[in-house]
Amino acid sequence: MEKKVSRLRWQMDHVFWYDLLLITIIMAIALCLYGLPVLFTPDEGRYAEIAREMVVNHQYIVPHLDGVIYFEKPPMIYWLTALSLKIFGFNIWAARLPNPVLSIIGVWFVYIVCRIVYQKRRVSLWAALITGTSILYLGGGRYLNLDAGVAFFLTITMLSFWASRQYRQTSWQANIWLLNAFIFSGLAVMTKGLIGIVFPMMIIGLWALIVGRYRLLLDYRLYLGLIVVLIISVPWIVAVNNEHPEFFHYYVIVQQILRYATDEQGRQMSKFVYFGIFIIGFFPWFGFLPQVFKSVLTKLKTRKQHDNEWFLFVWGMAILLFFAFSKSILMGYLIPVIIPFAILIARRIDNLLNESTLRKSTKASIIVALVFFVIIAIAFVILPFIPNFAMFFNEIAGFYWPAAVVSLITAIAGFIYLKRNNLKAIMLWFVCAMMIILNLGWSGSQYFAQKSVRPLTNIVAPLLKTYPHAIVANYGGYYYDAQFYLDRLTWIVANEGELANTAKMPNSGADKTLRTADQFWPVWRSDRRVFVFTDENNYNAYFKAGQPYQGYLLAETPKRFLLTNHPLAESAFMHGA
Repeated sequence: MEKKVSRLRWQMDHVFWYDLLLITIIMAIALCLYGLPVLFTPDEGRYAEIAREMVVNHQYIVPHLDGVIYFEKPPMIYWLTALSLKIFGFNIWAARLPNPVLSIIGVWFVYIVCRIVYQKRRVSLWAALITGTSILYLGGGRYLNLDAGVAFFLTITMLSFWASRQYRQTSWQANIWLLNAFIFSGLAVMTKGLIGIVFPMMIIGLWALIVGRYRLLLDYRLYLGLIVVLIISVPWIVAVNNEHPEFFHYYVIVQQILRYATDEQGRQMSKFVYFGIFIIGFFPWFGFLPQVFKSVLTKLKTRKQHDNEWFLFVWGMAILLFFAFSKSILMGYLIPVIIPFAILIARRIDNLLNESTLRKSTKASIIVALVFFVIIAIAFVILPFIPNFAMFFNEIAGFYWPAAVVSLITAIAGFIYLKRNNLKAIMLWFVCAMMIILNLGWSGSQYFAQKSVRPLTNIVAPLLKTYPHAIVANYGGYYYDAQFYLDRLTWIVANEGELANTAKMPNSGADKTLRTADQFWPVWRSDRRVFVFTDENNYNAYFKAGQPYQGYLLAETPKRFLLTNHPLAESAFMHGA
């Protein structure tokens, strides 16, 4: 394809802007209930609390979790979350806001770069819609953790590099897009560490070797780009290391290298499950993955002439296989894989839409998705009847049964349009269905989050107005979300958890909140007011009536208990009411 001086400007008519508006509306609707559930622990409670402490303490360089230094990850998502909390207040909607916003911007970039590469509206629009409605991208985009954030920055990095290759390499457009790639690579490093630069360089290097673009490896701009990444990422590392000299070893060696090479985090996943999540993560578009793989691999001998397709394929496969050999894997690690394969799926669908009669392979791809919609409908109907969740039967049914109806209607409509060979109508049904199902499924998921202490903090929060100097403690575990809901630090007793390593460092802040059982019990028996969250095992062993440290039970959930060490004054109940 000819490399024009301007590949985008001539396309930026009113249709271009209408498409971006349409994409924004669809994604906004698909994500609109993102703040409804409680914060899921540990991830969401942890990252919301780190951001809250940044705002409260005006300390944005060294992250703290419940007053203790926290060196597991770099601060980009903490900063974005803190900014949101600063603007919109300490609430769940504000805490989760950055990732939905980044997800929408990511889909914009997919559309814009595909317009640059393919010069076609339809394939670009479908690429954006398939990306935005794939279950893993749409689900991860509403969840407060670092995986969706680093996926966004890595995606913009790779899309920007890809866009730069569409122009003459001496043009200012190519240089601007390449600079943009390295800026976002630096931001990816500031989100989750070394993978922010390792992945882009690995993907670019592999692609250059596979398609025979060896001269690219000698392009000095790639190496100058590393300076951009260093300028963005190194100052924060230096600043933290100046305050805490132990930081560099722990952050780089322990968290960046050992985490990949060892199972010290206890996050191993079977390869069968891992690749299963990869496939299902593209639902409802996953049926087209075999066609995509076949289409790309059949062009192996002519890969240099099809270097755009091979760039996307290498991009997705490099990350997929990288984590397949990691000793530490989480579902969110696969989010960066969604976009390259989504674009390839869009290319495939764009070709299929030109055919008047659907092929058998296309029908099979659609039938797989439609059957899965039926399975989802059945699962959603059954969920409220599971004994563990029976107490929330009405609430769960209120969200999941309408989602089941939508799933079933989508399946029925899909089979009808399949019979009519109307692929476009089926695709539009998929988009609309995912917008509804993900909102309802996400909203109802809060009733499965039985480890959250949110219901208990709703009780203790008004009591703290009567007892403002009371101690709030977690006994036998760290429940992560109490601090954010109560807007205060809590003691962590008899279980340091993930804070154990950094707590041992000098000036860690551990003395503020970490306590042993021997330190806690004298305070519990003193005249000072203490509220404690604990689990069933510790409740039965220590706090239950007849046990050595019997307390006054204020409330309980299926997994958590709230107690205090002295009877409450009548005025406290009135205040709470």
